Amino acid sequence: GLWRAFSKSLIHLRAIMSDTHDTIVDVIIAEHARLRSDFDNLDALPDDDRQGRKNLWKDLKKDLLAHHDAEEDTLFAALVQTTADARHESLHAVSEHGEHKKILEQMEDLSFDHDEWQAKLAELRHDVIHHLDEEEEDVLPIAREVLTKEKSRALAKAYSAAKDG
Repeated sequence: GLWRAFSKSLIHLRAIMSDTHDTIVDVIIAEHARLRSDFDNLDALPDDDRQGRKNLWKDLKKDLLAHHDAEEDTLFAALVQTTADARHESLHAVSEHGEHKKILEQMEDLSFDHDEWQAKLAELRHDVIHHLDEEEEDVLPIAREVLTKEKSRALAKAYSAAKDG
């Protein structure tokens, strides 16, 4: 409800106001904003811009998979070693990553123009946006609480290296 929206706004405000995006939480929030924007940009392209949609889709898919993998290898790998709550939220997020990958696999077998492909894209978008919201509401506040500033900065560097590598 209202408290969740307020809490989420505070998280975003903190990330925006920090001089650099040097903690894992800051980096993840920026990545989430980019993924949301990528989905919006894909939706905004006209249906007849087939090549533009294909190119944007290819980039979005690559970014989403790289984000999930880097997040699992850094943030979630660290969080599962802290508190029971952090472990539970991390394992839940990783299971949702698996669901996203299943939808992506189903999309691979369909034609880009097929109605079922479009329906899968809508399902993926819905699930991913819900997932990003959940992470920001449930996981990132825990990460802020249980990770030292030094660990959080080290994880941010490791995340960027894993995602870009």
